[in-house]
Amino acid sequence: MAAVSATATNLVVALASRGPTRARKSGALSRPGGVVPIRAVQTPVKPSEGATRESQPIGAFPKSAVASRQHVQPATEKFQKAYADYSTGYASVPGLAYERSEWITEVIGEIPAELEGTLLRNGPAMYVRGEGSERFEKSYLDGDGMVTSIAIKDGKAYFRNKFVRTEDFDKEEELGRYTEPSIFTAKDPRKPAFFWRLFNDILAGNLQRKQNGAYNVLSWGGNLVAVDYKKPYELDPDTLETIGHRASPLSSVMHTSHYRTLDEPDGSGRRCVAFINEVDWRSETTKAVFYEFDEAGEEVSRRAYDYPASYVHDLIVTDNYYILFDCPIKIDFPAVFTKYIFEKSCLSELICEDTDRRPLFRIFPRRGDSREVKTVEADYWCYAYHHVNGFEDAEGKIIFDTCTWDKFTLYFTDICSPNGESNYPRMKLSRFVIDTDAGKATHHCLSDLPCELPITSWDYTGKPYQHIYLSSAVGTNAAGVNGPMQALTKVSLPTTDALGGVTETEWVPGDTKFAMEPFYVARKGAVDEDDGWVVALVHDAEYDKGEMGGRGTEMVIIDAKKFGEGPVARLRMPTYVPFGVHGSWSERYVAGPPKEAELKAIAALKAAGGGTSLNGMQGPNAKIPTPGLSGGGGGGGSGGVDSAATQEVQDGVSAGIIAAGVTAAVLGAALLSSLA
Repeated sequence: MAAVSATATNLVVALASRGPTRARKSGALSRPGGVVPIRAVQTPVKPSEGATRESQPIGAFPKSAVASRQHVQPATEKFQKAYADYSTGYASVPGLAYERSEWITEVIGEIPAELEGTLLRNGPAMYVRGEGSERFEKSYLDGDGMVTSIAIKDGKAYFRNKFVRTEDFDKEEELGRYTEPSIFTAKDPRKPAFFWRLFNDILAGNLQRKQNGAYNVLSWGGNLVAVDYKKPYELDPDTLETIGHRASPLSSVMHTSHYRTLDEPDGSGRRCVAFINEVDWRSETTKAVFYEFDEAGEEVSRRAYDYPASYVHDLIVTDNYYILFDCPIKIDFPAVFTKYIFEKSCLSELICEDTDRRPLFRIFPRRGDSREVKTVEADYWCYAYHHVNGFEDAEGKIIFDTCTWDKFTLYFTDICSPNGESNYPRMKLSRFVIDTDAGKATHHCLSDLPCELPITSWDYTGKPYQHIYLSSAVGTNAAGVNGPMQALTKVSLPTTDALGGVTETEWVPGDTKFAMEPFYVARKGAVDEDDGWVVALVHDAEYDKGEMGGRGTEMVIIDAKKFGEGPVARLRMPTYVPFGVHGSWSERYVAGPPKEAELKAIAALKAAGGGTSLNGMQGPNAKIPTPGLSGGGGGGGSGGVDSAATQEVQDGVSAGIIAAGVTAAVLGAALLSSLA
């Protein structure tokens, strides 16, 4: 998602000053120790002439064997009930009054005693402000980010949810209305919108867009960071309060919401690899910057490479390479003047398919002094957003696994707003074998099961592996229309180098329940790759106790070796959590029950007559718009804090009390050529 956002944000600038295609010389980036990053030579702007959109016929793909796809429905079945239920997972929540923290008391089954860590989720949660004629509703992906955590230890679970307090969030919260333009919403809060979009955005090239902090959250090196399309914000690991940008190495460099963690082959530890694609549509050049952080959270490597302007979303990292999948897209320039300036389209809708070329794999050296970027054309016309894993085989070929799409829809159209007619999941699980010596990338379909949001064991990132866990669609009809994303599926390869013959194990949470992005947690001391658990949040569209119109949320814990048996534990969240975008599993136990500093801060505020609300936006008489949001609790837990004390922490702790606030950098005109 991050690259989609930034690509769209930069594309209009090209109209203001679009020069001829040329190589851009990038200046040296500063990094610890004064080491100058390596810059790559330019790669060809276009692949071989005559590349076409032809793809493998759909009948050539291996058919999924999961139970939900064996009974093909008639073409008249459009899964409308399922899609209606699914859509309830995208309801906006009220705002700061929705924040809470408490023990999870409703558990079916048993939380494994040896499972310890925190499930972290981030995603847009509030995308409506105002009432009546002042009501303004943004597209889901433009909503304000809310981080949700479920901290698990000693068979108990603690829940927290907090909004990411970006500079834009605080400004709009104070004014009580939206003021900043966004990437995925056609409607513009700036008035008159025509003037702003034509003269400010297009002619002046001022495309500053709202930072919503909404697309991922990562715990690494002792730091907890939320990130949107490029700007990371440090969070307090105890309370989830926003500290700000530039509070640690990980929150000080611009990077997207996608990253990889993998072990160094020399045994020196694990690295977290983040990246950003900075597209300059004026020169039609992209600068890719790859950052590596060690287990202490320090930046230990930074490499920058230039190549022709393109759209990428995620990355694969192996022992020796960073690999990007360059999707065939182009700018729809006429739409800028016929749609964008009249609020008939948003920035993200101004990019479209480029049927003149096939996708490319761009392969960047991760080590040594080489400047060479290898470019390999795929033999299959497709798009790919979220990748599974990749590795270098014994022959030096690169295995690149991903979820592929046969059309460019900006993946969230088919996932976030499907209708069972024009928009519905239509992905497949694909493996590419990249031969850099021959300059060929050969496609192999592992399964035609519509699947996305893949995860593998982090212990096998960049290494040969066999097991994949995905979110998958349920149901299909004779016309090829698929049902919404609903199930979790484990896909197992017979061997690490297999080109087919996978085994699929599907778990469907229920008729009106929809699984979100899965995460894999390895059992301590595990030998087998799948010796661990798969954890995920599940949306419940018909929760009779739900406070948000019958909506509810569960967390499920599934034994990965016994995947088909379903959860060993279901944890009912104390409140509804929207679907969200991405997240992670933190092996470090973070965001647990309140510690001494948090309790002291609450006590100090109460003594001063300020109630228990420390977020700076609500007073002791703040109205809670949804009944029961501050109730619940019970149960003991780690840290010696009883439930009565815990229930006093419903509105959180101000970053100004617990941690010093960090002033975020002003974006200004630099954003125009840096977003990606």
